[in-house]
Amino acid sequence: MTTAPDDRAPALGAYALMCLIWGTTWLVIKVSLAYVPAFTAVGLRFVTAGAALALVARLRGVRDPIPWKLVSVLAVFLFGLNYVLTYTAETRLDSGLTAVLFGTLPFFMFAMGAIARERTTPRIWIGAAVAFGGVAVISLASQVQGSPLYALAAIGAALSSAFANLYAKRHAHHDPLRTLPPAMLLAGGVILAIGIVTEHPSLGAALDPRSLLALGYLALVGSGVAFFLNMWLLQRIASWIVGLSSLVIPVIAVSVGVIFGGEHVTARELLGAALVIAGLAVALTGQPSLTASSES
Repeated sequence: MTTAPDDRAPALGAYALMCLIWGTTWLVIKVSLAYVPAFTAVGLRFVTAGAALALVARLRGVRDPIPWKLVSVLAVFLFGLNYVLTYTAETRLDSGLTAVLFGTLPFFMFAMGAIARERTTPRIWIGAAVAFGGVAVISLASQVQGSPLYALAAIGAALSSAFANLYAKRHAHHDPLRTLPPAMLLAGGVILAIGIVTEHPSLGAALDPRSLLALGYLALVGSGVAFFLNMWLLQRIASWIVGLSSLVIPVIAVSVGVIFGGEHVTARELLGAALVIAGLAVALTGQPSLTASSES
């Protein structure tokens, strides 16, 4: 599947916006977890996002048949395991370590690339490795804390997300507004029920204005908008390029901390950002086109 050169600018814009949004969600997830426990927070996020996208689909008159097999895979692996494991990891790991461990996602996508009939080259692997090193330099401070089990949870989240994205690539012809709402509602409803039963969340804490603001941003922007862009991009570019976003996001997260959190940029972070940029340049240089999916 290829797209016309005229689609390159929209694809680049969508990619940049997706990365920008997900670069801010790491901080907001931490805020959300201060008020609502992990399972309940994930469930509320995706029930809200699914309901919002279902309303958009209804207003746009989207009535295609629901591809339930794809919906089930997305519900279980993208919105279920991926986010349950990510939120759980963030309860015990430093956020920087979580970002680095999740940065293994593109390597899982490379290894499973045969699912989407995509071929990678040594240049792509080398570039991604350099960029991953940059993420590590940025995110890992001298004191790295966290349980090995929670580190495995973060890696498991990356593996689950990689599989779901590659599977979605194979079925990219489906309208995202027909697949995302039921998948989010299904995953969110099950996870929310588990959270309410096992975590006994505080209603007062959940209704705190800061909690509601965090939920609104994570659901409507971090899930509704970002995942629509993710699926839209999978229709137009190679899935491994979409996967490389997990190496861009930590750089944006650091920038968000500087702009909104009063943090200072250190030489270590500048070096890490330079490595990420250099690695991505190596991986992407010489490829046929950003808007070519490399499918046979």
